[in-house]
Amino acid sequence: MLDTTADELSTNEYPAISPLKSRNLNLNQRLAESTGAAASPKGILSPTKKRGPRPQKNVSFNKSIDAEATTEVFFEDLPKEPSGKKKPGRKPKQAQPVVVATDEIVCGVCSRPDSQAPNEIILCDNCDFAVHQMCYGVRKIPEGDWLCKSCAQEDVLGLTKKSTEEVSEITAAAAANPVAAPTTEVPDIPNLDHHLRALQRVLLDRCNGRRTVRMFGQQDQYEKAHQLIEQTVVAGEGNSMLLIGPRGCGKTTMINNIVKDMSREHRQDFHIVRLNGFIHTDDKLALKEIWRQLGKEMKVDDDLLNRSNYADTMASLLALLSHPSEILGLDEGVTSQSVIFIIDEFDLFATHPRQTLLYNLFDIAQSRKAPIAVLGCTTRLDVVEMLEKRVKSRFSHRYIYLSLPKNLAAFWQVCRQGLMLGDVEAEEEGLDRSIEGFTEFQAYWDHKIEQRAFQDLLQYHYYTTKSPSAFFNEWILPLSWLTAGNPNLNIPAVGSELTSLAPPDSRLHLLSTLSELDLGLLIAAARLDIVADTDTVNFAMAYDEYSTLAGRQRVQSATAGMLAQGGNARVWSRGVAAVAWERLVTLGLLVPAGVGAGSRNQGHGGLEAKMWRVDVALEEIPVATKLSTVLAKWCKEI
Repeated sequence: MLDTTADELSTNEYPAISPLKSRNLNLNQRLAESTGAAASPKGILSPTKKRGPRPQKNVSFNKSIDAEATTEVFFEDLPKEPSGKKKPGRKPKQAQPVVVATDEIVCGVCSRPDSQAPNEIILCDNCDFAVHQMCYGVRKIPEGDWLCKSCAQEDVLGLTKKSTEEVSEITAAAAANPVAAPTTEVPDIPNLDHHLRALQRVLLDRCNGRRTVRMFGQQDQYEKAHQLIEQTVVAGEGNSMLLIGPRGCGKTTMINNIVKDMSREHRQDFHIVRLNGFIHTDDKLALKEIWRQLGKEMKVDDDLLNRSNYADTMASLLALLSHPSEILGLDEGVTSQSVIFIIDEFDLFATHPRQTLLYNLFDIAQSRKAPIAVLGCTTRLDVVEMLEKRVKSRFSHRYIYLSLPKNLAAFWQVCRQGLMLGDVEAEEEGLDRSIEGFTEFQAYWDHKIEQRAFQDLLQYHYYTTKSPSAFFNEWILPLSWLTAGNPNLNIPAVGSELTSLAPPDSRLHLLSTLSELDLGLLIAAARLDIVADTDTVNFAMAYDEYSTLAGRQRVQSATAGMLAQGGNARVWSRGVAAVAWERLVTLGLLVPAGVGAGSRNQGHGGLEAKMWRVDVALEEIPVATKLSTVLAKWCKEI
């Protein structure tokens, strides 16, 4: 066998058809030998690596422009169409900008293309941002150039009029105290203190939820719900509807605005009953609340509530509001006062046994006992599948789907109502325009808010929760600190503990306040999620695990002769441990395993058998607080 490599072989010793020669020849020479010409091929088809049909890509050979590398070959993309033709619809270079038709432009806040006076779509002369007049708060189309709030931000701030030294001083002051806003002089406005106090009252009520705010971009949903309530109040029709959407999208706010509008003309024609699934955890509590809201000004016998039949009790309560001729069917066309049931967390009422309350409400809505409208607000899209067949058959199957703000501009339109009065009527907010200085103060305050110096805070809440209520919570304390001597609005920093009233994300901060026994039971209950592969636990299971861990630790420590490190740890009695278990329940570290299960299971087995869910994970406990050597070992060893 010849010990010769392919590199040492000479191509002249072998014929032209040798495979070695064909491998060493240049690609262009091989192609020339095979075709008899030195011209490059027009193109090849690249293979595909994926299964299934795929459009073929054409490539061509070309030579390098480098004179020293004339034999180098590379690929270039072939044009899909002849170069002499232009692709239809393609914008040529240096062409004039294409003017989009008006009917194709949509509002940047509500995403609707409608543009009719006095609510036309206007465009920013700088960035072409399109908005409706009402969505953006522009009552009259200005003459000349109009800029959106983002483009006009520098003009409002007046940075072009400030010197470089003044800007540096403001920046340094903001860096030293990020919560405080730059100090300005007190404006010379008549009755400044009176106007400031009136503004504080209105804005704080909005931020606290005592006053409703307007929602934008939901006009179609508003009209559907308004029509249903109007038919119940004016025509006496029974109806039912579900409002479905994520938290913070404005379901309850929309209903409150509709009720507020209806109250202007028909306040004496209907009553409002509000229920909440978080508060009224069973039908009996909900029925008592209905009686309290409807019968607090009427003489109602107490024995109505003691009846076991929910249908009779509900019918008796609603009969108080019905016209006698309507119940007996003697006089058609006579309607009674309507009742609007607003049920928040509607899906939680579907977890009640037999769904008796929902069945009777939907059934009465179809009868002639009293005209009622049942409006349920929920976050679950599958809420109808949770209803029983008899309840679902009496539901009207009307739905309204709401969504969170689709862009930052729409989110700002909602949030700005917590910082400025806007275009609402002053009489509705209890303000007196006749007092001297009202117009000057409103212009001064609107100028301060439109500076948008809190842009970071606005963007933080938009990109995290999109919840206006979370944004409002940030401004409760800064608005409360306003005085006539210092009308500056302090801008809260993102995540500041000094101004934010938002609750913590979890209850882990409570672990540092627990005793050794509390932590031991909590760790034992959290261990069962892994050891026993169960997501629910009761006191008996947790105490047995706690006793087992403590006994094992005593044996191990006694064997090693380390009694000082936990071997003499005391195993608390069952009665003392029960008190610690109830403390964990009170702090919310243990939550009921089912909605309403706490009240139903209390009498069946008591504390021993009541099932709970641990609200913290086992690996989170050592991170949240400093544990002793024994408890830390329990968290690590499974």
